[in-house]
Amino acid sequence: MENQFFTCTEIEKGVFAAIVKGGQGALGNAGFVDLGDEVLIFDTFMIPEAASALRKAAEEQTGKKVKYVVNSHYHGDHTNGNVIFKDAVIISTAVTRQRMQESYQTHDIPALKASMASYFAQLEERIANEQNEQLRIALEYDLSDKRKYAESLDLIEEVLPSVLFEEKLVLQGSERTVELYHFGGGHSESDLFMYLPEEQVLFAGDLVFVNNHAWMGHGNPHEWLTILEKLEQFDVSSLIAGHGKAGGHEDIQNTKDYIRDMIHFVSEMNEKGKSMEELIAEPMLEKYRKMDSPHVYEWNLNFLYGYLRQQAVSHS
Repeated sequence: MENQFFTCTEIEKGVFAAIVKGGQGALGNAGFVDLGDEVLIFDTFMIPEAASALRKAAEEQTGKKVKYVVNSHYHGDHTNGNVIFKDAVIISTAVTRQRMQESYQTHDIPALKASMASYFAQLEERIANEQNEQLRIALEYDLSDKRKYAESLDLIEEVLPSVLFEEKLVLQGSERTVELYHFGGGHSESDLFMYLPEEQVLFAGDLVFVNNHAWMGHGNPHEWLTILEKLEQFDVSSLIAGHGKAGGHEDIQNTKDYIRDMIHFVSEMNEKGKSMEELIAEPMLEKYRKMDSPHVYEWNLNFLYGYLRQQAVSHS
């Protein structure tokens, strides 16, 4: 089953992945699980229209009402759709709820629209001059996604989680058990994931990326590696990442490799005294040149350049 925003696939009986379509505004993958008497939604996309389509798909595919919504972390591409689920029990960690609340307090829509208009103008100019076709297509998707977000700003409201947990929460449905875990923050300040023990299905949020550059902008890459090592202990037959197609256990290792390689590369460049401009001018690491979302690579270089220098200062 598919619609404008995502392709919906039944991974196991009663377990569905909603994999986003590029440039349509949903941006971060989601999913839903038939617990037996009710439905659980995992993450709610970036725009309310996509979340509305997700709710419709979940209730049509299962014939049941949505009772629970899980927010893996606070980023808007996983939580802005909460407005469609005001009647549900929304679950997150305390840090995620706090960060969501803070982001809404600074949610100045006119200022945001103005800054996004400036961003769009710069992005359009870059797209027009971009020689690398893969990167140009990724930037076009980014522009389209962000335009749809800008168009949806007036529909997004503060709808915060009401059930908070710290380490583990088990939801026992009449047909299956869902386990929520939180090992700290890596991609963001706080990242939870969902595991279905009987089906061995992992909804990883943005802790794992499948054939996608793993965005590092708000987290702690070293803590992220520690979390991924714990994740590897789980038996996983199917994995739904925050970005990319459905994957498997090997994508945990692939994400670890990416983070380690990026840290090593930027550390080497820092040791050689390279400037940020020189770092960005270096060729992309060869093994990651065919990955999706290549525009994120440059964001990661920017983040790691500052992060690793700060680490060096704090340890000196």
